[in-house]
Amino acid sequence: QTIGEGVEAYRDQEWVTVYNKAVDLLQKEKVEEAEEQLEIAILLQPEKVENYGTLSAIYIKKNNFDEALIVINRGLKMDNNSPSLYLLKAGIFEQKHELESAKEFYLKAIEYSKDPGPIMRQLLFVYIDLGENKQAISYSDELINKYHP
Repeated sequence: QTIGEGVEAYRDQEWVTVYNKAVDLLQKEKVEEAEEQLEIAILLQPEKVENYGTLSAIYIKKNNFDEALIVINRGLKMDNNSPSLYLLKAGIFEQKHELESAKEFYLKAIEYSKDPGPIMRQLLFVYIDLGENKQAISYSDELINKYHP
């Protein structure tokens, strides 16, 4: 191995340790300590989407949607094809009753997801809440045909 490969392997090993520690702290409801560990995890491996998803979930749980969106957008700069980050972003906008934005991000999550069915069902409810009944019916038919042919 080259020195660079060795350094990267060590960095990845350290990331796993730090990330797992953050998850463990969350399970013990030591939220502030978990946040600190996740920020360290981001420094170690900024391209790992899990960092941003887990950290933003902490902020969402605290109803700190602005901070959650900042973290999600940081993650999307690293991987703008992450269905999980788009799904989190859509959920925030749905909770904020900004349904057009929620719809936009659910569509992005669906576009990049390997299993879009559950996300498609969430989007169906957004169409209904928006009063887009024709679109909701059309989308419902699409779901039925796709998953129950």
